[in-house]
Amino acid sequence: MSAYEEAAVQDGPLAALAALAAHGPRYRLGLGAPPPGASGWLAADRLLDPYGPELSRLLDTEYRGSGHRTAHAAALTLIAVYAGRVTAAAVLYWALTGRVLDVRPGNVLLRPDPGHGIAEVRLRAFRMLDRTGEGDGPPRRAPAETVGALQHAVLAQHLLPLADALRERTRAGLRQLRGGVAHGCATALGASRADPGLLARRWAAFLDGAPGGLAELGDVAAVTRPDGTRRLVYLRRTCCLFYTSAEAVRCASCCLTSRDDRIAAYEGRS
Repeated sequence: MSAYEEAAVQDGPLAALAALAAHGPRYRLGLGAPPPGASGWLAADRLLDPYGPELSRLLDTEYRGSGHRTAHAAALTLIAVYAGRVTAAAVLYWALTGRVLDVRPGNVLLRPDPGHGIAEVRLRAFRMLDRTGEGDGPPRRAPAETVGALQHAVLAQHLLPLADALRERTRAGLRQLRGGVAHGCATALGASRADPGLLARRWAAFLDGAPGGLAELGDVAAVTRPDGTRRLVYLRRTCCLFYTSAEAVRCASCCLTSRDDRIAAYEGRS
């Protein structure tokens, strides 16, 4: 077992969360209620109401922060950054340990970033969904045995209903919204220095039987970084319209950029 697995599986919630945070800020999860007096937090389960005030606030924050010209463009950017921040840690955790963190909407709190994206994410409680979808079970580190629980928690209960709510609210294209879901989930695997071949197999397992038709919306490739490390990257087939925001730049995985140019850009990253 790797050092990461030792920490994540045997040493308890704080060590597991610290191991995730070591992969970068987007994989940092808080635990429990926000500090007293903290403001701006949203309950993820309240975001699934397409006309609720929580989704209105999250969408409006992204619209203003990114400088988008239309609500549907803000929705497409939002779903990609949401999937790449709010539930991405669970995808990475499962890929490396085979265990499934409880990131169902009722267990997640988040704080929007006034500039762009999601500033902070917290779990109400640290739970595993490996065995039955409820509560803690014995460690099971075989991803093939636990992928169904991951698909249910991340996709069926969380990201796909959010995409549906954004579709209802803004009329953004459902295929494009689901492309953002796929992108956010896949980029989690690029945070690890594990064997890209192994991570690609994890991604294929995650897509196998997954709801939403995500397998058709992009693919993964292995690239070599300037420091010689090999990483997995995701190449989109749908557009998040971020290039229409005030920043007026294409995201690294933009389908409007050729595959060869995207791979070359990823290989040039430090």
